[in-house]
Amino acid sequence: MPVLTLDYRHCDRKRPKYVKHIEIEGIAALARHQLVGSGIDAIPFDALREINRLKINGIDFSLEVSTDCEVHDDEGRHVFGICEYDPGVPDTAMVCVSPVGEKLSELLALSTLAHELGHAVFDAPGWIVDGSKGPGLFDALEPAVQRAYRTTTPDSDHLAKSPTAPAQAVLATEIHFAELRANEFMGSLLVPRQHLNVAVEELAPHFNIALHRGPSLDPDIPGTSLHLSSGDTSDLEFFEKALAARFGVNRRFVQVRLQRYGLIRPEGAVR
Repeated sequence: MPVLTLDYRHCDRKRPKYVKHIEIEGIAALARHQLVGSGIDAIPFDALREINRLKINGIDFSLEVSTDCEVHDDEGRHVFGICEYDPGVPDTAMVCVSPVGEKLSELLALSTLAHELGHAVFDAPGWIVDGSKGPGLFDALEPAVQRAYRTTTPDSDHLAKSPTAPAQAVLATEIHFAELRANEFMGSLLVPRQHLNVAVEELAPHFNIALHRGPSLDPDIPGTSLHLSSGDTSDLEFFEKALAARFGVNRRFVQVRLQRYGLIRPEGAVR
């Protein structure tokens, strides 16, 4: 799938405008449909790596994806991945993910690539518009090259909706919400709500997991909600591992999505 075409609410600078989490789910669903179609749970790593062009809100630009070289931040520290745009290379965004090895497992590499793709979808169009304006009347004739970096979350603990580490807490609001958007896109792309609900209903009877239905309390998702309960934590553990294998992610990733979609309590305890 070389080209991915998506649209969402945005301002005149092509930046996301009040995009809610349920809208991000829908955008991720459209991306997934273009990448693998329907009926497939696990998105292959190559399906993301082979994207080479994005058309987002009418902005058409190339996407260069690198997964062969170790990625470092400005201080030279190893990171899982970045998404960047260099105004000196117009109409091109780059996503770099460190190669699989001792520092990065295959499952985390997939999550990282999906996260950085989220930055390319939601942040790169605004960078490109800003970069295309050129220097102002009082700017230097040869301005320094500007790059926008976004480092992926190094582990699933950073998938929380609110900052948990001091370094995260001091992030500018715009950067903070950019990370939340990328994480929500990543989660909804790799383990979408409807696919997970179907998988839960199919697998639960095999792991002594009880399903409970009730009215949804989320106004954005009307209808019936689904909750899980189990008398044995080991049953739940094996159940989560089976779900993880089905979607090609790790168990912690599945736990976060189960919590995110309200199937289990945020603290991990079953209802």
